[in-house]
Amino acid sequence: MKVHPQYENILQFDLFNREQEIQHFSTTRLGGVSNGTYASFNMGNFSDDNPLHIYENRQILARMFYMEIDQFIIPHQTHSSRILVIDDDFLAMDRPTAIETLYGVDATITTKKGLFLCVTTADCVPIILYDKKKEVIAAIHAGWKGTVGHIVAKTINEMCRLYQSSPADILAGIGPSISQPNYEVGDEVEAAFVAEGFDLSDDAVAYRKNPSSKCHLDLKEINRRELIRLGILPENIEKCTLCTFEREDLFFSARRQTEHSGRMLTGIMMENDYL
Repeated sequence: MKVHPQYENILQFDLFNREQEIQHFSTTRLGGVSNGTYASFNMGNFSDDNPLHIYENRQILARMFYMEIDQFIIPHQTHSSRILVIDDDFLAMDRPTAIETLYGVDATITTKKGLFLCVTTADCVPIILYDKKKEVIAAIHAGWKGTVGHIVAKTINEMCRLYQSSPADILAGIGPSISQPNYEVGDEVEAAFVAEGFDLSDDAVAYRKNPSSKCHLDLKEINRRELIRLGILPENIEKCTLCTFEREDLFFSARRQTEHSGRMLTGIMMENDYL
């Protein structure tokens, strides 16, 4: 990923920058108005940060893209594997109903243009997808629970079922998240992955420093391999190497900061057609 050519607090994928009809971003913790442990560009509504600061941070982001904040679809994630299609029915909802509908959603899909599909993260893996032939986009929040719940597979399967997408036509971006050396998990988490058919035999996805230590998982690599298993071409996947835990200067991290962590936002949008 590279810094946005105009905004130093926004990161972008090289892969998606080649697609003129796509706008996308991953925020950092820089350039906002929040204070203390939430300094400064906190995007997470469900934190103890001042709600007015979060609102202003989101307004700053919206202005960067010359848009209104209600054009950003931001679910209330609960580490589920629930997917929501953003269609005419959703867009016709009043605001309270839409907010309620977005509760418990960890992935969204749309063919609508002029809307950013977003996920909030602070160590978990943000993934954006774009089928350039069928003009479908998706945004996925893949923590360990969502990954174990096959949220990536479920999202791609929905794209194929609803819009006849072909995985070979899909571009995928795996955003900033915690790195394997810093992501130690308990035996129950490791067992959950194995029970769901994930191959953890390769040190590149799971290792122990010694036989008695806990397992270290690479969620980014596990999800990259899942994308490939589903038929997405390796050359159509870009995986960010930045670690949210290590880079305190750039990112919030729930594992580093516990409950006093802010959130980054990752989003993707198809541009409106202009005559």
